[in-house]
Amino acid sequence: MTAVDLESLSGLAALVTGAGQGIGYATAAECARRGAAIAVVDMDSAAAERAAAELSARFGVPTVWAAADVRQADEVSEAVSCCEAGLGRVDILVNGAGIMTPRLAPVAEMPLADVQTMIEVHVHGAYLCAQAVLPGMAVRGFGRIINISSVLGVLGLPFRSGYAMAKHAINGFTRALAVEVARQGITVNAVAPGYILTETLQARLDAGMLDYDWYAQRAPAGRWGLPQEIGHAIAFLALPASSFITGAILPVDGGYTMRGDPGEAIGDAQSADALAGIRAMFESGGR
Repeated sequence: MTAVDLESLSGLAALVTGAGQGIGYATAAECARRGAAIAVVDMDSAAAERAAAELSARFGVPTVWAAADVRQADEVSEAVSCCEAGLGRVDILVNGAGIMTPRLAPVAEMPLADVQTMIEVHVHGAYLCAQAVLPGMAVRGFGRIINISSVLGVLGLPFRSGYAMAKHAINGFTRALAVEVARQGITVNAVAPGYILTETLQARLDAGMLDYDWYAQRAPAGRWGLPQEIGHAIAFLALPASSFITGAILPVDGGYTMRGDPGEAIGDAQSADALAGIRAMFESGGR
């Protein structure tokens, strides 16, 4: 039997959608740091090309890129075929492509088009990408599919109905597919991030649309998370050693979803400046 490094992704190829920035890019970087070849797929072709070049330069792994709107079956199929041709295979799929709720509104006022877009990008996109990579994974008897859920896929929060519906659907899809393909050597899991300081959310903070301190106080960890922390969790689920974990919805939220009464005194939250030290830890541990 060929020896396998259970803690490495060397020799494997990971396709990450939405990898032009944010959580997707951080995930691709963590997988590359662990030795995986990387296929970057993003709707923004310039961002995808730039990310692939950066990852190759940083980690010395093979990279390819493709532009695709994950809502479109033909674009997904073409992108996956391109990535498989460039890397030879796709062992790991990370469904990272997603969009934020464009506006907060009660159900009575939420345009159906907004809800439909949420379902199409998050749910249809994950479904189409999984469909495209599953045949190859089944033939090889190995595969890892990791979907992106959210605290909104676990909790009930108002004025975000479309996003919440999409993330609850992702959880159901994750569990159903996990059962379906488990005996083919394929695991399917989801990571449910809390409030993560991506470029998009930083822009909303800067615009006064979100209050950092309020959400930091709500989380027992007393802060927001970083994209690198989500990427670390996803890469862990992709490891050969994670073969007995399937159908899991893993919260990576600083305890946000498990906290009972947010009014209890558990100490002071951290300021946004405290994230600098955590960010430096990830940067010093990578390349």
